[in-house]
Amino acid sequence: MLNIGLLLKKYSVPTLFLILGLALLITGFSSEQSLTFNAASFLILITALISFLNVSGKLSTLITRIIGLGSLIISIIILYLSFYSVSDTMNDQKNYELCKELSRLNLSDLRTAQKAYFERYNSYAQDWGTIINFIKSDSANSVVSEGSVPSRKITESERNFIYRDNRPIDENMTELEAYKLSISRICPDDLKDFKRDTVKVSFIKTNFTENKSYLKERLDNNLGEFNADDLKYIPFTNKKNQWNIKTNKVLMGLDSIYTLRVEGEIPFTKVKGQKTKEIIYFGKLEINDLSGSWEEE
Repeated sequence: MLNIGLLLKKYSVPTLFLILGLALLITGFSSEQSLTFNAASFLILITALISFLNVSGKLSTLITRIIGLGSLIISIIILYLSFYSVSDTMNDQKNYELCKELSRLNLSDLRTAQKAYFERYNSYAQDWGTIINFIKSDSANSVVSEGSVPSRKITESERNFIYRDNRPIDENMTELEAYKLSISRICPDDLKDFKRDTVKVSFIKTNFTENKSYLKERLDNNLGEFNADDLKYIPFTNKKNQWNIKTNKVLMGLDSIYTLRVEGEIPFTKVKGQKTKEIIYFGKLEINDLSGSWEEE
C-alpha cells in the first residue's frame, strides 16, 4: 500500500499533464484549431514525457532543467504569437462587422438611386458610369408643401368656380379644392400662404449630402462621408472588387417588366468560420423584387 501510494504521488502530476496534452492535441486537430494552439498542446505533452523520465530516474536533473528552460522560452514565444493571433482575430471581426454594415448602406444607397432612375427613365441603369452620373448630376421630383387646408366647407362661389355646377356642399374643403383655389383669381385670404408644387431638386443633396438623418446614420455607425464614386467598390477590397450589376427584361403575359440584381462577395468570410463565400445582394432577376439579403437575415 505504501509503494502504491508513493507511486501515485510520484506520477500523478506527469499523468495529468499527459492526459491534458493528449486531450488538447486531439481537440486541436479534430476542430482545426490554430497552429499556436496545437503547438502549445504539443509542448504540454512533451513536458509530461520529460516529467515521466525525470521522476523515473531515466533523465538527470540537469538535463531536465535545460529542457525545462527551453520549454519556457518556447512557451513565451507561443504566448506572444497567441496574443497577436487573438488580437488579429478580434480586429478582423471588427472589420468584418464594419464591412458588412458599410456594404448594406452602400447597396441601400444604390437601390435608392436605381429606383429614382427607373421613375425618370423607365429602366434600370446597367452600368456604374450611368448610375453614378445620375446620382451626381441629375435631379428628382420633390413636393413643396406650405400651409394647411382650412377646416371649413367651400362657399357657394368657390364651388361654382371649381365645379361650375350646383352640387351640394356636404364635406370640408379637400386638398385638391384648396390647391385650385390657391392658384385662382378668387383665392380667399385663408389660402394666401397655401402652396403645393412639384419642383426639381438635386438628387445627391436631397438623399445623401444634405440629408440630416442620413448623415447622422453614417456618423453614428462610423461609416465615413458619402462618396458616389465609391459606391461601386466592395468595402475593404482596396477598390479592386466591384459590385456586379445585372439587369433583365421579363415577359409577363403581354407586358414586359424590368428587373435588377446587384451582388458581390464581401471579405472576412473566414472570421465567421465559413468555408463558403458570403454574398450580399439586393434584387432578383426573375421578378420585380428589390429586397436586400440583409433584410432576410
